Amino acid sequence: MPIYGDIVHRIEKEIELAPFEFTLGGTCKVEYLVAEEDKDFKAGDAKPIRIKKVTIPKNTLSLISPYGRHGVGQVISIDEEIAMPFELDRSADYALFVAGVAGSVKKDHLIGVVMFFPVTQLGSRY
Repeated sequence: MPIYGDIVHRIEKEIELAPFEFTLGGTCKVEYLVAEEDKDFKAGDAKPIRIKKVTIPKNTLSLISPYGRHGVGQVISIDEEIAMPFELDRSADYALFVAGVAGSVKKDHLIGVVMFFPVTQLGSRY
């Protein structure tokens, strides 16, 4: 198992992985997802693409905007090399991009928008 897996496993042991309820509150933060590389797509392709790093504050619910921002396709998720728990500050430097038509994404193209909603945990997770 790679060392990253060990780190994530250790962090998960420290955090109770039980369902919990939360309430939305505070100010929503909006970030633009901008390509950091050129990439060609065929219609129907789903490929990761590097994006300019986006900071994800701890205890936030992220929502990818359902409105397309690029003529070739749509971002359906964002991620980082080591997936970190919700309770920690995180970042994303990759997006999964799905092409509806054949075409190219070029570096510095706007490919999506993500919104971060702060949440507060209610009660105990047990």
